[in-house]
Formats: sequence, C-alpha cells, structure tokens
Amino acid sequence: MILSVDLGGTKLQYGVFPIQPEGSPPQAMLVDTVVTERDFLGQLTSIIRELTDACPISAIAIGVPGPTSANVMRGSFPLDHPDTLDFGAALHGFNVPIIIRNDLDMAIHCELRLGAGLSTDNFCLLSLSTGIGVSVVIDGRVLDRKVEMGHQILRPDLDPPIPCMDHSNCWAALASGSGIARRFGRGAHTTTKEIFAHVLTEGDVRDLRRCNAQAFGNIVSAYDPEVIVVMGSLGLTQFDSIVPGQDEIAGFTVNRPVPEVMRCRMQQDIGILGAYYAAAEMVARKQPG
Repeated sequence: MILSVDLGGTKLQYGVFPIQPEGSPPQAMLVDTVVTERDFLGQLTSIIRELTDACPISAIAIGVPGPTSANVMRGSFPLDHPDTLDFGAALHGFNVPIIIRNDLDMAIHCELRLGAGLSTDNFCLLSLSTGIGVSVVIDGRVLDRKVEMGHQILRPDLDPPIPCMDHSNCWAALASGSGIARRFGRGAHTTTKEIFAHVLTEGDVRDLRRCNAQAFGNIVSAYDPEVIVVMGSLGLTQFDSIVPGQDEIAGFTVNRPVPEVMRCRMQQDIGILGAYYAAAEMVARKQPG
C-alpha cells in the first residue's frame, strides 16, 4: 500500500492506494480531507501512525507547499512556516521509505499521465490556492528546475508594500488565497469564499484578474506552453472570476498563439494522485531485478 499526502495551507488530504501495474490508473481504498492544523507536523504524524498501524504501508509520499531538497522543506508561505523543516528526520521512526516533494512537482506527474499530458507534450500546471505555484512540462518531460513564478514581483512600486517571505509585492502576496485574505479580510469575512461574496468590489476582482493576466503572460513568455492547466481551491472555485482569458493574457506577452487555459481534470484529487505516482516509482526502483 502507498500512503499519499497533499499538505496544503488550509487543507490536508490523504489517500491509501494499492500499488497498481504500470499503466493502470490508481484506485484509492481510502481518501479523507481535514483542515490543516497549526501544528501540521504533529497532525501529519498522528495520521501516519494511525494508518501504518491499520494497514501495511510500503511507501509514503508527501507533497508540501514550498521548495524541497532531500526531503527537507525550505520554508513555506502557505503554511506560514519560514524555516526549514526536515520531514525525513521527523518521520524517520516509521521505518517506511518516505519521499517529500513540492506539491506541484507531485501533481504534475498526475496531469502528465491522466490530464493534459494525454494530448500535448508542452504545458504548464498552475496552482492558485493558499499560495501560487507553477510546474512545467516541455517535450513530454517535467522540467526539473526550481520554478518560483509565484514569487515574481508584479507591482514593485506598490506602497505600502505587501510582504511575502523575504520580499514584497509578488504574485502570491497580491493574488493567492492567503494574500487575498491578508489584503481584504474584514471582521467576520476572513476566508476567500466569504471575501469574494461580501467584501470584494467589481474593481477589486478586475484588479485580481489583471494581476493574474500579467503573471500568466510572463509564464507564456518564459515557457511557451500549448496549454495552461489551473488547479488549486482558489483557481477552481473562482475560475470564471479571476482566471484570465486568452485575449487578456495576450496583452502581456508577444508569444502567439496564446495557449488555452483550462481547469485540471482531476480537480481536488490531483495532489494525492501525483504523490501516488511518485511513491510508486520509488517502490519500483527498490524492487529486485
């Protein structure tokens, strides 16, 4: 069995999957979603302990909302955790192979096998959620480089500045779920759902959409994708409101044609499915012969 986890700034989703033959889509035995707690590591440890006690887990894969290296998360804006965190060391006691990667680096493997990758070899997967992230496929291969387009500075002269990590006025600070909550949260209206329903004006929504159009245009200029696939709770629930169309993106790039922008097919499960594929590859490499 594989335990796959998608750890987000507001929700933690996990699933238990039997290992399937290569080419067969994963079929979950168990999927659950809970609210991410402030002590997310303690919460995660409790979930893993419960599941490893209940069934034979042969590998664990965890997607986290921040840059990673050698099972270490190098800070996370969505988790409000600026310091490094060695998940490998913290979870070592379970004596199960563990792989920690950026959540987009996990999800892109699902999109490659079950989504846009079925029809194109060149696309970008964009997560609009608590934070913002981008992963890239070029010529059918995942670009194995640090892609931090969520932290591109879009409004350098904005005053007062909107801070994010060690900089200000980036895309995530302006238009991510946590950025929107910090900018527009009022009284009882602190979630993005409440903010969109009760706080934002039409002008605010237009500004968010234009901000996204600028950032999408920069992505097109950088990677020349044929398709941009949008995932993440904010991007999926507010797709029609804040995700720009091709005509809007065209104003921020000289590349033609401007790619189609579409919702991801796997919706909310893309993270745990991508984590499954990462773990399955790790298990396959450890098999004799």
